Amino acid sequence: MDTQGIVNRAPAANKISAKIYGRAAHAGSSPENGISAIYAASCAIAKLELGRIDQETTCNLGLISGGAATNIVPEYVEIHGEARSHDPAKLDKVTQGIVSTFKNTMAELQAGGDGLPRVEMIVKNDFPHTNIPEDHMVIRLAQKAAANLGRHLVCKTSGGAADANIFFGKGIAAGVIGTGMTDVHTLKESIALKDMVSCAELVLEILQIHATGKAAV
Repeated sequence: MDTQGIVNRAPAANKISAKIYGRAAHAGSSPENGISAIYAASCAIAKLELGRIDQETTCNLGLISGGAATNIVPEYVEIHGEARSHDPAKLDKVTQGIVSTFKNTMAELQAGGDGLPRVEMIVKNDFPHTNIPEDHMVIRLAQKAAANLGRHLVCKTSGGAADANIFFGKGIAAGVIGTGMTDVHTLKESIALKDMVSCAELVLEILQIHATGKAAV
């Protein structure tokens, strides 16, 4: 985010894990005796809506691992992903949709009477959302500091998260000032030196205003 913004809205997120169990067998001599956990996982994944669900909600499966060798029907696969939303109800709906899709798909594939393939679903809240009113003192203070520097600081809604999410969940409002970072979470991630200086100047001005007790706008 550029240095002219302050994040006052960020989503909550759930971590979602699926552990899928099949049955191992020799892939060349007796593949019909095996139950492929990879195949079962792919059937479930193909039914999911991933990426941007709407303007407030996203979903991603980011890690998958399993199998032992190319000549063994894979008996175990792990999948790890997340769901995010600014709306708690939407977050719950997407999360439960993923859980039910995996469970229902495993049930549809079971044919041998031994309960395989089966899935173990694990859902954990990763972080709460942030939703700071635009007229909150924290926002007004940052905007006053920006104005003192001849800048215009605008409120931003982000799909990412920060320590500020945890603070907000504990009742502490903390806006996230843009640093100018680009290509986030890629090998090209970078911040220009001028943007680092700009951000530091803004932080210093915020501290000076607060220290002098002139935070009111």
